[in-house]
Amino acid sequence: MTHILVPVDGSASATRAVRWVARVLAGQPGARVELVHVQPAIDAWEVRSHLGADDIARWHASASQAVLEPAAAILREAGLDVTTHPAVGDIASEVAAHVTRLGCDSVVMGTRGLGTVQSLLLGSTAMKVIHVVDVPITLIK
Repeated sequence: MTHILVPVDGSASATRAVRWVARVLAGQPGARVELVHVQPAIDAWEVRSHLGADDIARWHASASQAVLEPAAAILREAGLDVTTHPAVGDIASEVAAHVTRLGCDSVVMGTRGLGTVQSLLLGSTAMKVIHVVDVPITLIK
């Protein structure tokens, strides 16, 4: 049984990764896809002085749903079993933690996300994930 984790951030690259997974896994019995969207923690005192922890949690949940649901719809349309996971923290660390916790056998992700810093050859987040995850990774350009 195939069990894949796909980190998504709403970027075109992440959407291409989701579409690739949908195409490759469509019709495979028992294939499971886990989608994870990681929001950075909001630590700025300017924000925390005006918003409570519940407000920030609601904002994180809303932002994650806005990214996770369109990606999940693509996978469901292909007939795949998909579960969504909102998370807060460091992206690479959260991806690695989800791979371990969920028992995924591989990761499929886009090479370039919505981050503000991009390397010339490969997105910095993809490079970090490559170094912290112990399962095979497929990068989709």
